[in-house]
Amino acid sequence: MDNLIDWFYGQVVGFLGNFFAEMGNMGVELFDLDWVQAIVLFFSQLGWALFGVSLVVCIFECGID
Repeated sequence: MDNLIDWFYGQVVGFLGNFFAEMGNMGVELFDLDWVQAIVLFFSQLGWALFGVSLVVCIFECGID
């Protein structure tokens, strides 16, 4: 009976280990795709553009006051 429980436990732990390893690999491979890198770059540049615009607006607000 102990051998059966040990085998079952080994199978469950092995399955979960392989499952989470594959999930981790999918996340790594996702950012290697060209279109994903393009989207990330777009939002990065959009963030910097919005920061620049808000900096200019802040300077004008301080100048008006």
